[in-house]
Amino acid sequence: MKQRTGRILHVAAVDFTAAKLLAPQLDQLAARGYDVHVACGRTSETHWARLSPFATHDVRFPRSASPSKMLMAAGGLVRLVRRIRPALLHLHTPAAALPVRLLPRPAWAGDMKIAYTVHGFSHQWPPRGAAETVVQRLEKRLARRTDLMLFQSEEDLVEASVRRYHGPLVLLGNGVQDEWFDIPFPEKNGNGTFRLVFVGRLVREKGILDLLQAIRGVAGLHLDVVGDALPSDRDGVAGEVRRLAAACGTGAVTLHGMAEPATVRALLGSAHALSLPSYREGVPRSVIEALAAGRPVIASEIRGNRELVRHGDNGLLHRPGDVAGLRQAVVTLRDLDPVEYERMATAARRSADPERRETAVYERLVRAYEALGVVP
Repeated sequence: MKQRTGRILHVAAVDFTAAKLLAPQLDQLAARGYDVHVACGRTSETHWARLSPFATHDVRFPRSASPSKMLMAAGGLVRLVRRIRPALLHLHTPAAALPVRLLPRPAWAGDMKIAYTVHGFSHQWPPRGAAETVVQRLEKRLARRTDLMLFQSEEDLVEASVRRYHGPLVLLGNGVQDEWFDIPFPEKNGNGTFRLVFVGRLVREKGILDLLQAIRGVAGLHLDVVGDALPSDRDGVAGEVRRLAAACGTGAVTLHGMAEPATVRALLGSAHALSLPSYREGVPRSVIEALAAGRPVIASEIRGNRELVRHGDNGLLHRPGDVAGLRQAVVTLRDLDPVEYERMATAARRSADPERRETAVYERLVRAYEALGVVP
C-alpha cells in the first residue's frame, strides 16, 4: 500500500469541540510525529489558544441545517485542502461531514483520504421523522465516499454493519486520561449530604431541566452543575436552569459555569455520583470520567449511555424524559447503604479500565491511520 506523508486536517464545527474533546487526541498525534492541522469555527480566544500547538484554520460550518451555508463552508474547506494538501481529511461533525462528502472526488487535490468519526448525532436508530430518515439514507450513500468510518458507539457500528455501510468500519470508542482513574474512591455514610454532579452543555437535550425538576424537594442532596450554553447552541436553557436552581432552595444547587478539567476532577472527587439524563448522546465522556473515578452514574437509557452504564451494577438507568423515574433513581442511590454503594463504586471503575483509557483509544486510531497508509 502506498504510504502518505502524515499531514492530517481535523475538521470540527467550532473551537469548543476541538479544544475540549479533540485536543488530547491531537496532542498525542503530534507527539507521534504527525503534522496536525485543525479547521473549525473560531468563537472563543480561550478555546482557540488551546489549539495553538497545531496549525489552525478558521472555517465556519453552520449548526443549522442550511444546505447553501453548509456547501459554502465546504467550498472554503476545499480551498484550504488545495493549499495545504493533507494526506488525510478527518471529519468530526455531521455539519461538515455531509456537505464535504457530497462534493465529487475531483474537487479535492491529489489522492487525499477521508475519515469520519461518527459521534452519533445523525445516526439515531430508528430515525425520528422524515428529516432523520433522509439524513440516514444520505449517510449510507456517502459512506462509499469515505475511506474510513470510525465509531465511538458499538451500537452505531453494529447498525452500520447490519445496514451494509461501505467499509472499513472501525470501533474507536471514547476514553479519558489516566488521572481520572487516580481519584480516590468516595466515602458514603448515612448522615452526610449526598453530592451529585452534572457535567454538560446547558441545552434542553442534555436533560438538565429534567434533573433540576427531579431533585426539587429531595432532602440531604446537593447538585453541582458544570457547564453552560454556547453561543452557537440553538436550544440553550441557561436562564431556565438558573430559575429552576433557585426554586430548589438556598444552597441546594451550585452553578459553576464552564470549568477547566482540574476543576471538574475536583468536583467529581467530592461527589458521590454523576447524573446525565440526556435525550441523545454519542459515547459521553463525562460518564466515562465518572466511572473511571469510581462514581456510579445515573443516566437515561439511550444509545451511548447504556453501553457504559449497567443498571444496578455501576449505576442506574431511567427512561429519557421521565422526571419521576430520575427522581427515584437519585433517591435510591442516596439511600444505598455504604457497603452496597462501595460495591457499585468499585464496579464503576472496573467497567472503565482499561478499554476506556485514552491511551487505548489512541492506539486504535493510529492503527486505523496506518491501515490507510497514513504514517508520520
